[in-house]
Amino acid sequence: MSIASSIHPSTTVSKRSDHSIGVKDLSRFGIGSRRLWLGLTGVAAFIAIWKLAFLFHWVRPGTLPDPFAVPAAFAGEFQSHRLLPAIGSSLIHYVWGLGLGSLAGFLVGLAAATSRGFDDFQSLLARILRPIPPLAWVVFAIAWFQVSHAGAAFVIAIGVFWVNYFATFSGVRNVDPRHYELARAFHQDGLLRRIFTVTLPAAAPSILAGLRTGVGQAWMTLIAAELLGVPGMGQEMNAAAGVGAYDVVVVYMLVISAVYGICDGSFSIIENRLLRWRPK
Repeated sequence: MSIASSIHPSTTVSKRSDHSIGVKDLSRFGIGSRRLWLGLTGVAAFIAIWKLAFLFHWVRPGTLPDPFAVPAAFAGEFQSHRLLPAIGSSLIHYVWGLGLGSLAGFLVGLAAATSRGFDDFQSLLARILRPIPPLAWVVFAIAWFQVSHAGAAFVIAIGVFWVNYFATFSGVRNVDPRHYELARAFHQDGLLRRIFTVTLPAAAPSILAGLRTGVGQAWMTLIAAELLGVPGMGQEMNAAAGVGAYDVVVVYMLVISAVYGICDGSFSIIENRLLRWRPK
């Protein structure tokens, strides 16, 4: 049997396949709808519990806002022209910190995974520095960069660095040795050529997973850094909490969640395009 005939079956088989695919699509649509409704039900239950906690004072009065007051608070923040500048300010050090931390983590992880000598050189240092949380560096960030975008980006970069370092190191170290044997059979022996034709494509799922995890890690580190005075959404949250405007605090929490969802969804599209060669 030829390759063409194996790829293109008879018309009858094709019709059966189309029918089976249609059934699968309907099944997936049903499952997706069920998950959507269950998800919406979970959100509604959370809001209901929140409302009950507000009405019956399950927490200290004045510290938990009415969930139905949040939309009005959002409108107030938007109309006061504080919301969009805060988002823009946060995105400045977010992008710089995420970019620099991801690049540095990728390069150091790749070097450690491909060079035994460099791995031995840096492994002890990595074990010493890794347990130190990014927020512990805030003191030095303020001392070196003052209260600025650069200081916040520095703290974010440290948190993102380790995520990408270990994801890249693990992905490269776990590349199947048979890939390298095949590369040698096709005379792909040079280090750089082997890295670009074998190592990076094989380790791409792990590397991209690290990058995507870093997208979320950067947001968590960013808000904590901004609570210390760096301009952005974290600073606005801290200022609102200082005057007891907890509905405004919730507004910025939800905005952070929405912006992260956009970032994560965008990266997911890029990841799927880059890894479209993987079997489904």
